[in-house]
Amino acid sequence: MIVATLAISACGHTLGAQDVASLIQNPDTVAVIIDPQLTPDEVYDDSVVIISPQRETTTFIHEDHTHDFHWEQFAIPAGLATASALFVKTPKLVQAREWVQSQLANKTGQPRTEVDDYIQYAPMLASYAIYFCGVKGEHNLLDRTIILAMSYATFAVVNHTMKFAFSEQRPNSGALNSFPSGHTGTAFVGAEFLRREYWHTNKWIGVAGYACAVAVAYMRVYNNRHWINDVVGGAAIGYMSTAFAYWLYPKIFRRRAALHREELLRRIDPEGQGAFTPLQQAPDRSLKCFATPYASTTSAGLSCILTF
Repeated sequence: MIVATLAISACGHTLGAQDVASLIQNPDTVAVIIDPQLTPDEVYDDSVVIISPQRETTTFIHEDHTHDFHWEQFAIPAGLATASALFVKTPKLVQAREWVQSQLANKTGQPRTEVDDYIQYAPMLASYAIYFCGVKGEHNLLDRTIILAMSYATFAVVNHTMKFAFSEQRPNSGALNSFPSGHTGTAFVGAEFLRREYWHTNKWIGVAGYACAVAVAYMRVYNNRHWINDVVGGAAIGYMSTAFAYWLYPKIFRRRAALHREELLRRIDPEGQGAFTPLQQAPDRSLKCFATPYASTTSAGLSCILTF
C-alpha cells in the first residue's frame, strides 16, 4: 500500500523547481500542497498541487472506506439468502435440512441454553463499550448511532416481511415465523458494524464480533429453534442491512458526512497548523429533520426529530 508523503510550506519556506522535481520522482509522493491554509479539495490560484504520475488519486494517511460500494458485498450475501430460501419449500432440500438438523440439534428437543437470547446484542454493545474506553473507531458517537439505527431498522423491516411471506414452521413448534432467523441477523448486523468501525484499528475486534455472531447462529440450530437455512439467510440479510446503511448514510446525511471528513483531517493534523486545517464556516441555523424507519411485531413507521 502506498503511503502519501505530503510536503507543506512552513515558516515562509517555498519549494524550488529542483525540490518539486525530486518529489515527482518519488513514487510515494501523492500530493504536494504548498499553501498550508487550504485543504486538498480547495486548492486554487497560485497554490501548487502535484499528483504522482503513478497514481492519479490523492491518498492520505488514513481514509474512511466504510461507505464505499462494492458489488460483491451485496451480490454474494444476496445469493446466499436466495439459496437459503429455496430450502423452505423445495422437497429435496427440505429433506437435506432435516438431516442437518438431526445432526446438529439438541436431541432432547428442548433448549438447553438461552444465552443466544442475550449475546445476539453483544457485538453492538461491544462497539459502544470500546468507544467509551477510548478507542474511537471510524465514526463519532452520533454518526455511528445513526448508522446502527439505520442498519437495525433495515433488517427489522426485511426480516419481518420475509417471515410473513414465507410463513415457515419452526422445527420445535407450530409457529410460522422460522425463516429467516432474527437472532442470527441481529448478531450479524452488530458484527459487521463492529468490523467496519474497528477494522483499521484492530482486526481482532472485528473477528471477535463475527465469532460471537457465528456462535449465535449455531445455538439457534442446536436449541432446535431454527433450521440451518434460517440462520444462513438471517446472517446474509443482517450483513446486507449494515452494508446498505453504510452506503446510504452519506447520501442522506451529506452535511454529517462532510463533518466526518473534517474530523478525519483533524486526526491527521490535531494541532490545526498544517495543510489540513478546515476553513471556518458560518453556523448552520436552518431547520433540520432527521427520520429513521422502525418496525416491530405490531407496527411500522418513521421516527422523526426536528432540530432548529
